[in-house]
Amino acid sequence: MQNIFLSTVFTAFIMVTGMGTTNSAGQETADSCCTLSHKFIFTGETPDFDPGVFELRRQRLMNKMKGDIAIISAATGNDFIYLTGLTGQRGAVAVLDPLSDTPFTLFVPPREPMATLWDGERPGIEGAVEKYGADIAYTVQEFSGKLPLITEGKKSVSYHAEDRTLIERIKNLSGKNADKASGTIHTDLATVIHEMRVIKDDWEIAQLEKAVEVTSLAHRRVLKTVRPGQKEYDVQAEIEYVFRKNGLSAGFPSIVGSGPNAAILHYNKNDRTMQDGDLLLMDVGASCRGYVADVTRTIPVNGSFSEKQKVLYELVLKAQQEAIKEMVQGRRILDCHHRATEIIVEGLYDLGLITDTTSWWQKRFYIQYRNNHYIGLNVHDVGSYGDMDAPDRDSYILNPEIRGRELVAGMVMTIEPGIYLLADRLDHLHGLFGDRATAEELDAFAEKVGPVYEKYAGIGIRIEDDVLITEDGNRVLSENAPKTIEDIEKAMRR
Repeated sequence: MQNIFLSTVFTAFIMVTGMGTTNSAGQETADSCCTLSHKFIFTGETPDFDPGVFELRRQRLMNKMKGDIAIISAATGNDFIYLTGLTGQRGAVAVLDPLSDTPFTLFVPPREPMATLWDGERPGIEGAVEKYGADIAYTVQEFSGKLPLITEGKKSVSYHAEDRTLIERIKNLSGKNADKASGTIHTDLATVIHEMRVIKDDWEIAQLEKAVEVTSLAHRRVLKTVRPGQKEYDVQAEIEYVFRKNGLSAGFPSIVGSGPNAAILHYNKNDRTMQDGDLLLMDVGASCRGYVADVTRTIPVNGSFSEKQKVLYELVLKAQQEAIKEMVQGRRILDCHHRATEIIVEGLYDLGLITDTTSWWQKRFYIQYRNNHYIGLNVHDVGSYGDMDAPDRDSYILNPEIRGRELVAGMVMTIEPGIYLLADRLDHLHGLFGDRATAEELDAFAEKVGPVYEKYAGIGIRIEDDVLITEDGNRVLSENAPKTIEDIEKAMRR
């Protein structure tokens, strides 16, 4: 009797989680509950570490920097990794000297038995040369002693603006050895490196392709496994299980919000019990060798969109599809944002959620952010967007005259329009826009749109794809994650 009971429970577990492999009839079986079905495994080839890629980057930097030499430390994070490929080596320093017989010098933590015991094997001096392509390498402890020789005869040195500790350290050493370690300081490396990172090379694109494809597979996994009654963290577990089974990790904290939580932009508790009739918003991204995907899908937990959910979903989808058409060479970086915003505003007006499409504050009530951003070593990757002040959204978010820089092949960015109708948001009109409109205007708006807003209150929808700009248009890297209502409902059909 006990064995029968356990077998029944185990079978029920498999049915609920959707775990297992498939038999010859295409049915899922329970013989491999701790593995992942092959259809959720990335089968492509992704190039491993290539020292030539990093050598080319360093050469480009040396051609653009202001200083005679450049000194940059691991404290600059991804910018140091971008130039060297070296990760997890605290205190490491790179020196680039284009006129030297040894243009690339690395100072790295030495190999030590105690460090190996705690953290594993370090590349050390040998690995710095053999794997990472340094012309010569020393331990980090030797940096101070070698610095006067490194800077001797150099009129200027380029540093990273965020390398403050290193700059201060070198200033102090220069004061003690002014005759050997003096020179003009330029802090131009961040600007130059960030501009380089805007245009992805082929190696970077390959890493992003895998990260995005695995993220798309994770979304497809959820379509097969999600059920009312599960916790949001059950969905997060399925997503990150796919990441890990493909040898990747989460590139940022997964956003998994159901019901009213889908209307919270950066929701991260992921602990609500999902209800029948809820929408589920999943903003997630795998990381492949540091390169981060960012793909969002919004799906019905029970497998079918309600009529009111369909109305808003189709509006967001149309906005995104039209925006993607703007993501081509020759257009400007904010053109896709403005196009998506235009469609959403028109749609909200048709629904009765906006009464005046020329009202800045009415539009701003619904439009919360720029609809696109770079991805790369950061999920919101570095680089200039052009004629806009990123921290001051109000200056450009609804101003189509501000279009940003021109799009060129090799840029990779998201496009993520959304609609977020927090249940009590109308109650905060005066606090949000009391400096933009009179109390009478705000009250009239609330009275007019209130009944319609109440109908859709609590709904949050975002659709986000990762797009590579190409010579002849663009390529949606995340196209394998279903996003039309028909495709989502078909994939979720029980």
